[in-house]
Amino acid sequence: MKKIIIGFIVFGFSASIFAQNAAIPQLSKNWSGLVSVTSMGNTYQTKTNGVPKDGVMPFNSFDIAATITILKQDGRHLELLYRSANYESRYVGTISMDGKHIQIAYQQGSGSYSLEGNKLSGCGSGRGGKGTFKDWLNSYSTWCEEFIAQP
Repeated sequence: MKKIIIGFIVFGFSASIFAQNAAIPQLSKNWSGLVSVTSMGNTYQTKTNGVPKDGVMPFNSFDIAATITILKQDGRHLELLYRSANYESRYVGTISMDGKHIQIAYQQGSGSYSLEGNKLSGCGSGRGGKGTFKDWLNSYSTWCEEFIAQP
């Protein structure tokens, strides 16, 4: 009886691993959409609205069109190229076990997306943009994006 129970447990565990692997979506190569950015200081894609006064960095907010290109997908593992009018960067990403989320990281920050059909949406944050510690310490941003897969 113990062997039968252990057999069912092993079978159930194995089946769940295969089910998780079956959930990996093959992503479209090209995505386009809109990014909404809020920042303090000079961040990765900010065009500042002024100069610091008395050490206080300027507040910035804007919406901008952007694209994501999937450069490489190896199962759950991604290499992406993000582009907007004033910024371009390579990202790395990992698709969640259930195939519904993508965690990304890039030189200045990170974010998380939800994947639903042909829509990719999410938010994240970044720091700096000039590559100095002072800039990293004094410049930061948050962003939310929504992209639609392109045929």
